[in-house]
Amino acid sequence: MLVVSIVALSLSLVSTAIALASFRRSRQVQEFDYATRLQVEQEKIREGGSRPEDAFSYSARLANRGLKPIKIDCVYIDYGGNTLETSLKHLVHGSSHIGPSSELPIEFSLSEKEYRSALAKFNLAECMFRLRVRYVNMTGGVVETQRVLMAIGPGSTTIYAHFGDALT
Repeated sequence: MLVVSIVALSLSLVSTAIALASFRRSRQVQEFDYATRLQVEQEKIREGGSRPEDAFSYSARLANRGLKPIKIDCVYIDYGGNTLETSLKHLVHGSSHIGPSSELPIEFSLSEKEYRSALAKFNLAECMFRLRVRYVNMTGGVVETQRVLMAIGPGSTTIYAHFGDALT
């Protein structure tokens, strides 16, 4: 009788361990499937722009390549120094949603006057431009991601290369 109880208990423990391992594995797959997949596509970064007074212009599409909608908190183009404290923030889009397989267009241009004003305000030799996106992830937390686009200084321009379209 004791042997039967020990065998039954052992089988029960093995069964429980297999069930837990299976649960963890399926949870990881589900988290991967429903993970945020926000990408920057059709990106165009230019010194100058469509207007003669433009010093910088940027256009792109934020694309949701995941299975769930993404709640965008805000999209900024920051320009100025190397840090957010020495940069001016330009709100491109406020709160919005991007459905699965949908896109959100981004367009921004900065005039020569605004560019020179940023250089003078922060006493900078060059003006750096960044795309900054804040969105809500699948657990409800706000995630902020940024990507450096270009730096323009009197007589010099640096374009920052990115491999692939992924933002998240």
